[in-house]
Amino acid sequence: MFEVGFLGTSSPFYMDFITLYFGLLPFLMGAAIFMAVKKQYELHYKMQLAIFIVTLIVVVIFEIGVRISGGFSAFMQESSANYSWMVSFLIVHILVAIASVIMWTILIYTAVKQYKLQTQSFVKSHKKLGKIVYLGMSLTSAMGVLIYYFIFMYAK
Repeated sequence: MFEVGFLGTSSPFYMDFITLYFGLLPFLMGAAIFMAVKKQYELHYKMQLAIFIVTLIVVVIFEIGVRISGGFSAFMQESSANYSWMVSFLIVHILVAIASVIMWTILIYTAVKQYKLQTQSFVKSHKKLGKIVYLGMSLTSAMGVLIYYFIFMYAK
């Protein structure tokens, strides 16, 4: 887990794996959304729930790995990126991620609760919040990949 990863940088394996996962996350979510468009709601629900659970597990692995590896500052020692700028970028990334995951949690919770009712207001509000969650998670993923780039590929 802490050996050098597979993306050709000095980053640990877990960081490469997590970056790859988050690089793919918008496509995974998009595939699940496509199932809803195709009116395959059961598959949409199962895919979204699985993606959500896997994402939470990946975040826990990331958080544990970063703490064991010495934290953000330890990784920044290898990078040429401006430390202050990276801290600011990281704070924005974390805020967008937290807001997106909270909204995703609400979206899943309300969907499970309201699915059987299938009222028109549920469908409209679900689609609207779903678009916001997709945008937020896509932005979070893109920012995470950029953080990886700036720390490990923009090395000294």
